[in-house]
Amino acid sequence: MRGFRYVLWGVTICFLSAALWLGVGVVRGEHHRGFHRHTPALSKAPTLSESILPKPVPGAAKQFAAVLVWHDIVPKNKQVWFDTTLSAFRRQLELIHRGGFHVITLRQLYAHLTKDTPLPPKPIALTFDDNNQGIYYYAFPLLRKYGYPATLFVHTGYVGVTTDKRHNTWDMLRTMVRSGLIDVQSLTQSHPENILLLSDKQVVKELVNSRRSIELHLGIPVYAFVYPCDKHDLRVAEDVYRTGYKIAFTEDRGNACDSPNLFLVHRYAAILCFDQALSDVARAWR
Repeated sequence: MRGFRYVLWGVTICFLSAALWLGVGVVRGEHHRGFHRHTPALSKAPTLSESILPKPVPGAAKQFAAVLVWHDIVPKNKQVWFDTTLSAFRRQLELIHRGGFHVITLRQLYAHLTKDTPLPPKPIALTFDDNNQGIYYYAFPLLRKYGYPATLFVHTGYVGVTTDKRHNTWDMLRTMVRSGLIDVQSLTQSHPENILLLSDKQVVKELVNSRRSIELHLGIPVYAFVYPCDKHDLRVAEDVYRTGYKIAFTEDRGNACDSPNLFLVHRYAAILCFDQALSDVARAWR
């Protein structure tokens, strides 16, 4: 009898310990999700199929377009590994030219994704992140030489500011926009290292302040967005959508026309995948 009571007592202690552990886990889960997601602890995270994010129109993926991204163009010596030297960039533009690729704007790509507007053969879009002055001094003259349009994604809180890099001023950006070749779009206001750690309110502030600043200084509409440091998830993407942006880009390589939705559009990092991007486009258009 005494042995039975010991067994019963041991089972009771184990049960209470497990219940207490599970309770603490739920509380911790509520805190974690409350900080990052503002959703109840037991709610299911949305999947791509459940997301409110609009998708490309049916048929858009029948064509193949590559969006390329560079960060800085430097005359000779790289400051960071993802810099591109001027000689390498010149070679890349020449390969685009000789390969018969057509450089399109992001507006052309957006029209294709939303209206199935036809694209020219072998389409490629050129983009630059981070607003470094190497874009103005080295990339911009070459883009004018070839007549290639490009989009600069700018973190507006650092315009004209020198950090570890010198960033273009509003006057520099204005000069490029007036050329008719360069568009300027949003890379947030402060370029948070991990935007996923921000609350929805903080994300919206980054998005709204960046757009207002570009529209105020340059007088151009802001419709496109890039995730800083390529950190993105469905929550932040849905914040971008709700804030009124029309399209957003990642650095996940692949066919931009076959992106999962308009707010996770594929881009190739030129420093890693330039040759692959051209090869993929050329193969698709044979």
